[in-house]
Amino acid sequence: MNIFQELYNINSNCIITNARGKQLQLLNEGFIECVDDDSTTFEKNEYEAKLDWILGSQPLLSFITNVETHPTIGSINGHKPLTFDIQIGAEPKPTSPRLSLNFKEAKWAKFRSKLDRQLILWNNDLSLNSPLDIEDYSMFITDSIMLATKEAIPTSTPTSKSYALSEASKSLITLRHQAYQRWKRTGVNIDKRQYYNSKILLTNSLRNDRIDNINKLMSSLCHKKMYSDKVWLTVRKFHSKRIKQTFTCNNTTASSDKEKAELFANYFENDVYSSTDDTLPFHDQVTSQASNTKKKNITSLNTPKWKQITIEEVKYHIKRLQLLIQHLTKLSNQILKQGHIPTKWKTANIILIMKPKKDKQHPSSYRPISLLSCFGKLLEKIIKQRLMLELERRNILPEHQAGFRPGKSTIYNILRLERYAQNQLRCARRHSAVILFDIKVAFDSVWHNGLIYKLNDLRLPKYIINYLTSFLKDRTASIEIENVLSKQFHLKSGTPQGSPLSPLLYIIYTADSMNEIPTHTEH
Repeated sequence: MNIFQELYNINSNCIITNARGKQLQLLNEGFIECVDDDSTTFEKNEYEAKLDWILGSQPLLSFITNVETHPTIGSINGHKPLTFDIQIGAEPKPTSPRLSLNFKEAKWAKFRSKLDRQLILWNNDLSLNSPLDIEDYSMFITDSIMLATKEAIPTSTPTSKSYALSEASKSLITLRHQAYQRWKRTGVNIDKRQYYNSKILLTNSLRNDRIDNINKLMSSLCHKKMYSDKVWLTVRKFHSKRIKQTFTCNNTTASSDKEKAELFANYFENDVYSSTDDTLPFHDQVTSQASNTKKKNITSLNTPKWKQITIEEVKYHIKRLQLLIQHLTKLSNQILKQGHIPTKWKTANIILIMKPKKDKQHPSSYRPISLLSCFGKLLEKIIKQRLMLELERRNILPEHQAGFRPGKSTIYNILRLERYAQNQLRCARRHSAVILFDIKVAFDSVWHNGLIYKLNDLRLPKYIINYLTSFLKDRTASIEIENVLSKQFHLKSGTPQGSPLSPLLYIIYTADSMNEIPTHTEH
């Protein structure tokens, strides 16, 4: 008699809609197989039968060996335990592509000493006349810092996520195990009641332990500032936004972290950061009449010359590392002079953050946040400050643009809207309508060539335009999911979310969107 028939005889009258019926169907169709072992697994009152099987599917079954049936060992239910070996280990979790350091244990004096010894090896007589020279110089500074870090700053170890058990809970765990073994050995009802009583006591004790640990945690957070790292690490711990174990998109199912990372990479490369067709000319065609424009009109359009970055600007962001400051200042000035940003600074690891109240099964429900080079972001902050000063000095941005501007916030436009509505109701008694726009994937859909055209049209300093052109050009990224990186892909549109420059570039890109609205319409 085959295994299917034997199971059917035991589980008679099973239908496909219940668990045993589905199990029988899977056995019959060959999706689940049985490990062959003819030994009887049930023995009671001289009755023996084969009631227990080891079921599984391929490829796991091929790793199962040494199947054994053991004596009942005093069990009162008559079932014999089955044991087997699985010749396979759990796949270790990949290490993080990003370095995690324990700065509390850092030896900063040793770090500074090692860094200075490395940086002094650079030949200052070498000239930086080409993009390749900038790449080499940038790599030298990065390697010097990594060597000093390796010697002076230990890596951080992952913290345990389990909470501490009280002595009462530990004693109750031992008591529950003893009560269970005694009940299984004797089968007496009083031992059964003692086991369930100890189980209830343990559940209550564990609940109290969790409450005590949460109270201690909240008490420690109350003594910290609300923007401290410890507070936000705790928030992220309790509000994890992990991607579902199995993810399906465009008829493609991804289960492993690598498959999910590749699926997101394909989505962002083809649907989000894809290039925009150039259907409009950048400018009107030049005519012979326009070519005769006087030279004084041409010279009036000259932009300010390139302004060197000072050591004070770099010192503002990095302190107590004088030699490093000098090297970064020199590198930054050469980047602005030649209009070339090192390739490593334009390579990002993108992590995904779930948007609130969105479908977890769709890639558009996740916000891509770019993890960028720290040195690149340092120079971006300096350029942002200079660019903002230029925009404010020339009054380029719209008057009521409140977002991403110092000294303004969204509350400004909310109050402005409220005041306008009150005036219309109180004085003019007119009807008014409000039109609100929600721009989909705003940062990610910025048209690179269109933004560069607008930067030139605004007559911004040439060195800033050259820097921003290099900033947008040839950017690459990889999707990071659970320490696994996808393939690298090119960003043909958009500005990276996570860059200090991105919000400012976006409001420049959209600054002229309201130019055609009639003057009597508030906007």
